[in-house]
Amino acid sequence: MLKRINLIILTAIILMSSLVIPANAENGGTEGTKPWMNTKLSAEERTELLLDAMTMEQKMQQIAISRFNENDKGDTVVINRKGSHGYTSGEFAPQGTLPGCEFQDTGRQIRGIEELGIPTIRMTNGGTGVKGGSCHNDPLATGLPSTPGLAATFDRELNYEAGRILGEETRAFAHHVFLGPGMNLIRHPYGGRNYEYFSEDPYLTGILAIEQTKGIQDQGVQVQLKHMAGNEQETERWTMGVQVPSKAMNELYMLPFEMTVRDADPASVMCSFPDVNGTYACDSSELLQDALRRNWGFDGYVMSDRRAIHDTVAAIKAGTNVELDWTPQYYTQEKIQEALDAGLVTEDDIDNLLRPRYIKMIEFGHMDEPFDKFMPEIVDPLANGATARKMAEEGSVLLKNDNDFLPLDGEPKSIALIGIETFAGSAKMSPRSVRDDNDYVVTPYTVTPQEGLENVIKELGYNTKVTYNNGSDPKAAAKLAAESDVVLLMVGDNPHETVDRDTLGFPALNLKSGLAEQEPVIDAVMKANPENTVVVLKTSGTSIMPWLDKVPAVLQAWYPGMEDGNAVANILYGKVNPSGKLPMTFGATEREAAFATEEQYPGTRQDTGKPGGPGPYGDGKSDQLIAQYTEGLEMGYRWYEANNVKPVFPFGYGLSYTTFEYDDLKVKKVRGEGKGKKDSLSGIDVSFTITNTGDVAGKEAAQVYLTLPDEAGQPTKRLVNFEKVDLEPGESERVTVRINHADSNHPFSYFVPEEPDNLANWADGEWATADGKYRVHVGGSSADTPLEKAVPLNF
Repeated sequence: MLKRINLIILTAIILMSSLVIPANAENGGTEGTKPWMNTKLSAEERTELLLDAMTMEQKMQQIAISRFNENDKGDTVVINRKGSHGYTSGEFAPQGTLPGCEFQDTGRQIRGIEELGIPTIRMTNGGTGVKGGSCHNDPLATGLPSTPGLAATFDRELNYEAGRILGEETRAFAHHVFLGPGMNLIRHPYGGRNYEYFSEDPYLTGILAIEQTKGIQDQGVQVQLKHMAGNEQETERWTMGVQVPSKAMNELYMLPFEMTVRDADPASVMCSFPDVNGTYACDSSELLQDALRRNWGFDGYVMSDRRAIHDTVAAIKAGTNVELDWTPQYYTQEKIQEALDAGLVTEDDIDNLLRPRYIKMIEFGHMDEPFDKFMPEIVDPLANGATARKMAEEGSVLLKNDNDFLPLDGEPKSIALIGIETFAGSAKMSPRSVRDDNDYVVTPYTVTPQEGLENVIKELGYNTKVTYNNGSDPKAAAKLAAESDVVLLMVGDNPHETVDRDTLGFPALNLKSGLAEQEPVIDAVMKANPENTVVVLKTSGTSIMPWLDKVPAVLQAWYPGMEDGNAVANILYGKVNPSGKLPMTFGATEREAAFATEEQYPGTRQDTGKPGGPGPYGDGKSDQLIAQYTEGLEMGYRWYEANNVKPVFPFGYGLSYTTFEYDDLKVKKVRGEGKGKKDSLSGIDVSFTITNTGDVAGKEAAQVYLTLPDEAGQPTKRLVNFEKVDLEPGESERVTVRINHADSNHPFSYFVPEEPDNLANWADGEWATADGKYRVHVGGSSADTPLEKAVPLNF
């Protein structure tokens, strides 16, 4: 009652002040009729005035996606599906909200309320380019490299620049929210969306996601981090569950989200599909209240993934602010009214869903500045393309280079470029759909591998002929390989949303042109001319390569994006010295580490009382599939080191055309900064010297790891910082990085669960810091740290 009286008094004051203070809102609203449009008030004050003016019907409409036709002309769109898809049916007449915005069946809009001055909010899908928003006519947008390629740069500035491009092009598309970056960890190499995620390491993921988030939001576009949490596989993603020990949840899988929430202030978060430790993510108070809001201080809003809510009341109480679906299934007016009438939720609960989203809208200017037209003129596609090329170059990882086979020079007179169209005939973009013939970002141009090679050959003045073979006839490919001085064999994988990889080899693809097989082509080339073959991998991560010992050179190019041809050719010919480092470990077998057993991945069926099987609601007959993260903290490089298993290529690994030497490690204690008192220990400065000991200029991503005292119960060392340096031949640089106790990644600390055996209460506990001997490791990969030093620390 007191809150209501105070609000009435505040409203009266604002109404009186509006008689003498002109409104600044750009949407034509006046303070007299819409006091919440007074831009002199804080976002919080404006939001309370707006909530007080809304009816319950309006409030219920504002917490779910609306799918409507924003075009200003054309025919009514009629969708008439049957069966389980019937709820997506409807008639959608053009309404003129955004001229030129063609109807998008999977639209991601929250429809505005014109009489209240609330604009329609449009969201576009994330990943590595702007596509899949509220308008079907996707814009011309920059096709960036896949996210592991961006992570492999180990470059903060380039990831900020990726965010800047994504934010700028989202704004040009008249959209307000960018659904990304994706921040789940690459727990195993089968993950169907690993190409959207950064790394197996939580620190690298968090640091680069922070940069991308800042880059996007600095353009006036809201970020939506996804998918929180446990979304490390696509197999039965709508119904499956994960069982993750508390320490692993907090120290690994939740840590990148925590870092980004604390350090980049993202506007929103997307809750994921899985049943996380017994409760579906979007219904989980443990996830969305205890961890996200209470422990981390998150003040933004949460949107569900499509069809990820399972219970109306639980989702409202947990704080899922918006339901994403074709039409609302749980945030319907009928279901909410039933819950209100039954006293299961209150109007305050609904206000709590709306409040943070309106505050963010006002803070970003979205309540006052209409996004009522497309603005392609603010984008420089050529400049963004040049940046995309640099990202692809800096993220490419040279895995093998026997006897300096690379870089190529003018001596070869013939190059055989071999591989199926997807990887060797066209620029390989990040997938954006659910089939082998994928949709991709609509780019202003692309550069094919052959075009890129011919560009560089011409620029360098060489007399080399490039001949392309698409692998449809392995015998013809073998003949070309045998007759050529150098073979460039380009192979890859093609996972996509809703489907995990079924092999760590190189699958056949079902394309419009027919079945395109890769393994027969690889076998043919390996018999014909392996000693002169460079294999260029265009994969989402780990591949099993039984022919590795036969070839002199292997380059991991990921999915390079629209500048594929130029970027890869520049690396192969040494115009650019490779400097990428692996953001995940490349193992040797189909089953090891966190994917050693079926129980770990993809899981086994358990009678939990919840539906299982494929599809949004299961198949009606299967028990729920549960993936058990029994490896705990032993995931990625931590497993290989803890179990003394040598991988094919370790985390952080990458060769160069030059060599680097590390020397003179010093560790200095830092006092009186961060949370510590004036004279208390607050962190350490780690200093070392890197020297380019080769003949060409190059970049080295130096990595700093930390081993905690035994008391912390860690399986091995952890990445806590990195620095990429650019050195001329013979040049040295002294590098100093600071590691603070108060850093958001808790570098010196470990999580102590309140109830270690109670998975349901995984968020309850505290971070603890052990006193004792820490060990600092510095080097070029997780497995190569020539500089090590023990240091006693007492925080």
